[in-house]
Amino acid sequence: MNAIVCNTISGAVTEYTRFAFQSITPTHGGSATGLYAFGGEADDGLAIVSNIQLPATLRESTLKHALEMVYLSMRGCGSARFTVHGAQQSWHYPFPMRSSGQTRCPVGRGIRENYLGFGLSNPAGQAFTLDRVEVLNRQSKSRRV
Repeated sequence: MNAIVCNTISGAVTEYTRFAFQSITPTHGGSATGLYAFGGEADDGLAIVSNIQLPATLRESTLKHALEMVYLSMRGCGSARFTVHGAQQSWHYPFPMRSSGQTRCPVGRGIRENYLGFGLSNPAGQAFTLDRVEVLNRQSKSRRV
């Protein structure tokens, strides 16, 4: 059973997939099986894997777009995964997080879509802080269909 929690101040949404919480406070979650404290680097001994997914939106014009590069302002260590969501499929690209707080993720140049969505995850469950995602587009001069 899953529990979906929404932060009413920031609008952030979290889904708990292993606990059927029926009540939540900033520090604890309660269910029929007990009271659980939030915090720490693991979730009941498992890595906390984050998945951020932005909705697919229509690009600025009807011309097809290709992606040049994705730049991320984020702190962390290890590798993360950037995902490009098209109308019919998704493409995944691993990239290293750098101690400088700035990194880039090369993406496939063959992606040509009008509707694109983006996602980010930490498959190993390591901690990270994300400040900015900048996606550079390259617009086709003539291709619309």
